[in-house]
Amino acid sequence: MLQTLSHLSWFQLLLLSLAINIVLFASSVGLYALVKMFSTQELIQEQEQKFSKGDLQLAILVLVCHSAVFLLGEYLWERGFIIVSEKESVFTILLQIGVLVGGMDFLMYVFHRIAHLPGLYGLVHGKHHEHSSVNFLSLFVLHPVEAIGFGMLFIVLLLIYPFNVWAITAYLAINLIWGTIGHLNQEVLKETRFKQWISTVLCLSVFHNRHHQYPDCNYGFYTLLWDKIFKTYRTES
Repeated sequence: MLQTLSHLSWFQLLLLSLAINIVLFASSVGLYALVKMFSTQELIQEQEQKFSKGDLQLAILVLVCHSAVFLLGEYLWERGFIIVSEKESVFTILLQIGVLVGGMDFLMYVFHRIAHLPGLYGLVHGKHHEHSSVNFLSLFVLHPVEAIGFGMLFIVLLLIYPFNVWAITAYLAINLIWGTIGHLNQEVLKETRFKQWISTVLCLSVFHNRHHQYPDCNYGFYTLLWDKIFKTYRTES
């Protein structure tokens, strides 16, 4: 996989990156549609966010920004600043996935809190919060600076440690799935004891919907850990 990348031209890499991001976008929209079609859970918010052409245009721009981050990562890898390995055991790969999820969980919480500072919120993050409810585009309705910023957090982790290529791939899949779950208007899990327990640990759909309704709480992405530590966790409506 890595040898193939090293033989591609910059134009081919750009096309590959755009293709990957289009597939990820389509996967997120598809998951949203499947949940909306088959879920029997009650709606979290009564009205779904209205679709707009402006949001679609911004989502396309965000895909371009993600592609730019991919090209930057590839450039740093080509020059030896980022090292990606391929020989670890399954256990090591699973451990690295946990490290990536945990590390990004903290970094994105901090980045998200900063984005809510008064000076930055109106300039950057406020665009995302124009969606007080959610729709299939909400995950991708971001200011370009914010989209690149989240990508740069991931680049930072890759600069620090030589993660396995499959750990990186798995993390990116988890990130897409979790981002989509956070921007669903229905929970994906039925009301069971397991769901009650997992909701005290992980950020599910209700958690992030509440953030869209009340922007002064629930800043986490994967776990509730940092919201609970820094007293920004809100459970009530």
